[in-house]
Amino acid sequence: MQRRPDVSDLTASLQESMDIVEQAIQQVRNLSLDLRPSLLDDLGLIATLRWYLDRQARWAGLSTQFTATPPEMQLPANLETVCFRLVQEALTNVLRHAQAQTVRVDLQQHEKELQLLISDDGIGFEVESTLKQAAYGKGLGLIGMQERVSLLGGRFELASASGQGTQIRVCLPLAAAGNKSP
Repeated sequence: MQRRPDVSDLTASLQESMDIVEQAIQQVRNLSLDLRPSLLDDLGLIATLRWYLDRQARWAGLSTQFTATPPEMQLPANLETVCFRLVQEALTNVLRHAQAQTVRVDLQQHEKELQLLISDDGIGFEVESTLKQAAYGKGLGLIGMQERVSLLGGRFELASASGQGTQIRVCLPLAAAGNKSP
């Protein structure tokens, strides 16, 4: 006869496994915060975003639209990295979940802040329930996006509804950007 495992042993093993997974997630999050694509150094943010959006559009059969005002920007490296990673994560989410035909990215530099707007014409989702799931380990991309923006003292706004696409609006202060890490 086989002996059934004790419930307390199973609970302890499960907790240990969950702790290991949580540590791994934190390590991945920290690594991703430190990464900076070399294209940003070579081409700058605007050219890198154009290249990335064009590449993803060809690969996924998606229409992308990109505007930058002004068309050339000199931004701190950490701000460029955050903007690129936000667009990258948003586009990853669009390709995985949105069933969108078109993605639009608008980047506007104002006197005191940089505004980034990412929108799609996909199926949308219920924001509140998705953010609750993200708090329990699903949807780490959204949490990571919020954390990146928060680290620079910015605002992150997410709007979506079933059948109405998704819009992410980010406002990052230019004054503080030079003093913080992405």
